Amino acid sequence: MEDDWLIRSLIHEILEMEGFEVVTAETGDDAWHWLCETLGGADLLLSDIHLPGGLNGIGLANRVQAHWPRIPVILSSGGKGQQILESGYAPLFIPKPWHSQDIGTICRRAIALATPRQ
Repeated sequence: MEDDWLIRSLIHEILEMEGFEVVTAETGDDAWHWLCETLGGADLLLSDIHLPGGLNGIGLANRVQAHWPRIPVILSSGGKGQQILESGYAPLFIPKPWHSQDIGTICRRAIALATPRQ
């Protein structure tokens, strides 16, 4: 999830080239609906903090953690993104700008450290 469609497309392409099966959503609400329809059918959530629509990245991360704690969440943002993370559940955070070569490695590590599906 990324609020900028061009960056979202680039991330999608990078992760597919890294061997990931990628599902993208335009808004936090869209991502949440997809997760509900697939009963948490993701191995990882990568999202910007600032998203269009009603549900931002932090709200989405909190919902995912509450319903499917086995799904690792990585949030990203430029500027003061990390400073607005709420106390309590703290997802992994990647400050922008990040290098495109690092994103696949970061995602693989997050998945490897996650709680296995039950």
